[in-house]
Amino acid sequence: MANNSSQSRARWNRELGGKVAVVTGASRGIGEAIAVALAAEGCRLVLAARSTERLQEIAEGMRLRHSSEVLVVPTDIGDEGQSRALVSAAADHFGTVDILVNNAGMGIFGAMDELHLDDLRHVFAVNFFGPMAALQAAVPIMRGQGGGTIVNVSSIVGRLPQPLGGGYTATKFALHGASGAARAELKRDNIDVVLVCPGLTDTEFSQHSRISVPGAEHRQGERHSLGRGVDPERVGRRTVTAIKKGEREVFITLFDRALVWFAAHFPALLQWVLVYVTRYRRRRFEEGGS
Repeated sequence: MANNSSQSRARWNRELGGKVAVVTGASRGIGEAIAVALAAEGCRLVLAARSTERLQEIAEGMRLRHSSEVLVVPTDIGDEGQSRALVSAAADHFGTVDILVNNAGMGIFGAMDELHLDDLRHVFAVNFFGPMAALQAAVPIMRGQGGGTIVNVSSIVGRLPQPLGGGYTATKFALHGASGAARAELKRDNIDVVLVCPGLTDTEFSQHSRISVPGAEHRQGERHSLGRGVDPERVGRRTVTAIKKGEREVFITLFDRALVWFAAHFPALLQWVLVYVTRYRRRRFEEGGS
């Protein structure tokens, strides 16, 4: 019996063709890249984001290139009711949900003593409570069919502080903690919880982050990241590999992994570095650097 269970688990993790995958934040960046990579594996896709027109364009590209079955469900993941309804719509249309990719997220820029708390609550709704609502909706479906995979797209800043980005960091610390707990709790149900931790990625993420600094709200939409980063397609491919293998936690580059290791083993030195990073980021922001 144990051997049969082990074989069933291996098949679940490695055979993606025909499986139903729900991807949030699929209209651009990492979410789009993950969805495209899953389509290339033969998955049936449910694409969610607020931009209906953009999702339709991506869906049509998947149909033409991979003959994919694609359902578009416009969703504001920050609304818990819509997050749950998304999973229900996927199950109603395809009959099941095999893979849930909680990718939708947004950033917030500002010092902790200056953040508008309404902005911070909104970012928590998108980055944490929305994904948790989707997870809670998906688990009974996966449990009933004998397994599944939940992917939570986090960040390396879920493992180390980010000066002037502490609000965003807090949401990712929360997602890390919840993912670890869910991984242990759902093990017996053959449900994998995969945590993907990208570092800097070449997307429009910073332009869509909230500028929560008194008097600087007009800076909304500007790029405030410290560089370009890796291609989102690389994150997409690595995520699919992690789903196939049932990995626990995934870093995209060796540098990302080394940075997290450094933060864990040299916290005092990290704090000294962060003081200088804070000064640099504050000056750069005030001067309008990009």
